[in-house]
Amino acid sequence: MTEITEDMIFECFAAARQGSDMNATAESFVDVEEYENQIMYPEFARWAQQAGYPKLATLFRKVAGEEKLHAVWLRELYQRMGTPARGEDTQRAIDALTTIRANCDKLIGMNPEGVVEKALRVAIRVEEREYRDIYPHFRDQANASDNPAAATVYQKVIDSEHQHANWFRAALQEYFAGAPEPAMA
Repeated sequence: MTEITEDMIFECFAAARQGSDMNATAESFVDVEEYENQIMYPEFARWAQQAGYPKLATLFRKVAGEEKLHAVWLRELYQRMGTPARGEDTQRAIDALTTIRANCDKLIGMNPEGVVEKALRVAIRVEEREYRDIYPHFRDQANASDNPAAATVYQKVIDSEHQHANWFRAALQEYFAGAPEPAMA
């Protein structure tokens, strides 16, 4: 069985690329937000459910829904984009998910808490990366391009991603405090 590490999971799910072209930027991040909505957080919810954490699974599904909203907001900025092509990094993440999913059920059987902890830590890293590094850059890029509508949308995404990170941090704290179930914010 392949050992699944936090870094492996993070790298698989942190797939978007920044670019100097706003349309390429949007294409990459619409794709990633949809990916988080359709694959990453639903998979984390599945892990939490199998490990006996239904409230945490609900939190992962709630965040997945909000990630879909981010994709809608970004897509509205770039209506002429059509359906973005799936990027190379996102395809790599989708391909890696097959390996992660195949091994995850075995890992849950051996150490359900370890898998849940890794999922929470990865979720925090992904959300922090988005609200601290990625979207502020895009917001600033939009402001520099005299595009206040895009800057406003990026700020909404920043605020939402920050909230997600806070929810996951609180769930991880409760997890380590020995609470029987992480509370949902």
